[in-house]
Amino acid sequence: MKRLFAYNPTLSQAWGLVALTILIQLVSGLVVVPFIPADGATQSWHLLLSYVLCFVIMIFIVMKMGETEYLSPVPAQGGGAKLPPLGGGSGWGLLLFFIPALAIVIEPLYMWIPMPEQIKQLFETAFKNDMPTFLSVVVAAPFAEEWLCRGVILKGLLRHYSPRKAIIWSAILFGVLHINPWQAIPAFCIALAIGWVYWRTRSLWPCIFMHAVNNSIAFLMLHLFPDAASDATTLDVAGAYYGLVYAAALLCCAFTGYGLWWMSRKNYLAPNR
Repeated sequence: MKRLFAYNPTLSQAWGLVALTILIQLVSGLVVVPFIPADGATQSWHLLLSYVLCFVIMIFIVMKMGETEYLSPVPAQGGGAKLPPLGGGSGWGLLLFFIPALAIVIEPLYMWIPMPEQIKQLFETAFKNDMPTFLSVVVAAPFAEEWLCRGVILKGLLRHYSPRKAIIWSAILFGVLHINPWQAIPAFCIALAIGWVYWRTRSLWPCIFMHAVNNSIAFLMLHLFPDAASDATTLDVAGAYYGLVYAAALLCCAFTGYGLWWMSRKNYLAPNR
């Protein structure tokens, strides 16, 4: 298991990992086509299998690149204390409410960007209210992306740079991994929060939890509003009540964010030491 996290990339190497992941994901999509056509009713299965294949390859590559560090490990810097994880449970509750509130609060940053009709159709074709989409979005993505972006990239950057620089650059790389601005901007903002939690806890589990909660909400929207456009926002769903919804989300985000910060100050989250 330690081999999965042995590699500690620098910033330039982290950029290489993200570029390689994007390239392999494109190629893996072509590899899967003979077995699962990339159209019609099988589109969701095609995306799931190509996604899994991509990260299986990335796991192999990262393990090979980290072999030297695994055989001659460098002493860990900071975050080694065994403290109550996220306040013995209350922190998990704060994260549960913090993530959906944050997702609503940051929507104005990108909701004004018009989505081309071709991109809309691509999203509507790719993401459906079915089991393979659930497995891709809610299960595979949180585990695979958090392993790469926090467990490998951010962990490595924290060895080489200050926490602020490491968290910001890892968030930028997480946004780039999503390629398009309609996902990249919110991904960057949410990755800042996830990166901070990783820095304070040095654990992937809260990161996976935050990622899964965020993606679960997106999947739930597919179920509750099947006729909504792929670029639908809270404004489209809430309508005349948007102001109240946004104000409530802003208060919830501030309250839960302060709670997490307070817990870190009281050493309920593992400090960087």
